[in-house]
Amino acid sequence: MRYALCLLAALTPLPTAVAASGDAGEAAMRKGPASAATAQATDPAAPLIDALRDVSARLRADPYANSSEIARQNTEKYLAGLLAQAWGFTEQLGLIGTPYFSRGAGVEGLPGLYNPDNLYRSALLEPGGAYRIYGRRGTHADLSFQVIDQYPIVGLGKNLMVIRPDDRGARPGEDFEFYLGGSPRAGAHWFAMPDHAAAILVRQSFDDWRQTPTALFIERLDQPAPRLYRSPFAQAATALRQAAKLWADGYVPAIERATMVNALPAPRPSDTGAGGLGGQMSVMARYRIRKDEALLITVRKADAAYQGIQLGDPWFVTPNTVEHQDSLTARQARVDDDGLIRFVISLEDPGVPNWLDPAGNPEGYIFMRWQNIGTPLAGRDAPTARLVPLASLRKVLPADTPVIDAMARREQLAERKWAPQVR
Repeated sequence: MRYALCLLAALTPLPTAVAASGDAGEAAMRKGPASAATAQATDPAAPLIDALRDVSARLRADPYANSSEIARQNTEKYLAGLLAQAWGFTEQLGLIGTPYFSRGAGVEGLPGLYNPDNLYRSALLEPGGAYRIYGRRGTHADLSFQVIDQYPIVGLGKNLMVIRPDDRGARPGEDFEFYLGGSPRAGAHWFAMPDHAAAILVRQSFDDWRQTPTALFIERLDQPAPRLYRSPFAQAATALRQAAKLWADGYVPAIERATMVNALPAPRPSDTGAGGLGGQMSVMARYRIRKDEALLITVRKADAAYQGIQLGDPWFVTPNTVEHQDSLTARQARVDDDGLIRFVISLEDPGVPNWLDPAGNPEGYIFMRWQNIGTPLAGRDAPTARLVPLASLRKVLPADTPVIDAMARREQLAERKWAPQVR
């Protein structure tokens, strides 16, 4: 299931009405819309067709959707991403008695500012269930399991628990195992099931895209109660409507109002009350540039297992990250001799190593993250932003900043193209 829970690290709490929508969403997902039975009498797919038509109309009614050709394309990809997520979630819900970790995230239309450096996989839980979770640790930078109290896509879950196999000695190439729920298990890594648990989210963070992912498995140990058949089309229709309400009507307008433009706040802990990952520090802002401008972002390379930056379009959607270098980790980026990393956001390629390509979007979002931090971030670790004329960019960069020509840029992009095939 394509999964957008990188949003859970966002800095701005949602309005109460939006955050609470997941409670109603869970009930609605189990029952489906009241008119579903009538619609299915003629066409079982009718509820989903109607929902897709309604959500499409809602998105296209937004002034941004028709403001440019790139905006129109972004809106279409956004709708396609919401639909894919709703359908994938519906399949998982139907198999909640035999859960599995979702696979894959695709490349385009990833709502919720999906982090290209992360592989997100999730499984749905039932509060009374008992589970064995196990796997083999990959070589990537950070691994965390996060138990949340809302279903993905239709609600923003509260962070109930974070489990890190690394804290219990798991190393790359080694097996790990823990138990969640059921009776305590002597001699095993066992955790009581938190009240209201609905899902477990796995974040695999890669600071080098050639690192290998973790092999993951989940096994339900208790006998789940029999479940009535629910139309997948009706449930997907409800999920699609809930997702659009959560994102387009609630979350995106809220963060747009709360974030600065072309200026960066200091790093702050992620909001675990809205599902943010405990121990993660993050920065979110918006950028706005013209064709002849560049936004220079300067940040110190920190003592962290993972440090990264990414861009998003005005829908809070990650652009195509295979064909565009719209994200970089501290390990992928050039670090200057003074220990600083200088990222450049510009619509045209400025010929510098740390170019962040906004994929044609003159405005959008900036998200920076620090995970598994060794030395706490201090004031000097706060990033800064400076808008400069593109023609004057070289004057404000270190004199030894390399020139990246078209061939070198193609080599950079080639490093990105294989990642979706092996994760």
